[in-house]
Amino acid sequence: MTAKGRVKKWNADKGFGFIQPLDGGGDLFFHVSALRDRSLLPQINQLVTYESSTDKNNRPRAESVMLAGTSVRREERNARPLAPVLLPALAILVLVCIVALVGYLPWHIPLLMAAMSVWTFAVYAWDKEAARNDRRRTPEATLHMLAVLGGWPGAWCAQQLLRHKSVKAAFRVAFWWTVGIHLAVLGYLASAPGRSLWQALL
Repeated sequence: MTAKGRVKKWNADKGFGFIQPLDGGGDLFFHVSALRDRSLLPQINQLVTYESSTDKNNRPRAESVMLAGTSVRREERNARPLAPVLLPALAILVLVCIVALVGYLPWHIPLLMAAMSVWTFAVYAWDKEAARNDRRRTPEATLHMLAVLGGWPGAWCAQQLLRHKSVKAAFRVAFWWTVGIHLAVLGYLASAPGRSLWQALL
């Protein structure tokens, strides 16, 4: 049954908000995937029509949300060219390979980074699809763990090419911390004390 309400809250970074029913009652959660026209951006206090529903945990939510009145249209983003995105990531991997070839890093490191980058890109793609279809999401802590373990070039490519996790400021800050931590570990392994450590282990 169609009802009317007003957008009470909207989190553009996370893609969800709450609708206040005009006929009274508690606020209803709605996800960006519930919008009939996803090219439009919900605005605070904007009137909407929707259908009441529940999620898999039987919590109330709004579906088939139609924005009423004048709406703000999302900016169309052209697909980014592959070369400017892939070249920096490939350059990092090539540099790590060269450092490993001259004996300053274990030869496993570039292989691990390449494998982790491919896996991390795939996880980002899966998480973006899950967000679109309101499925269970990958925890941000998992995405950061994959990055710090060497998958950050793949994460960076996914952020740029898939337009996923590229806006939320807190996530971006944490991501660059993972990059810094990973590079710091590589720097230590390439130093004299670090080489002594891994050479003894290998």
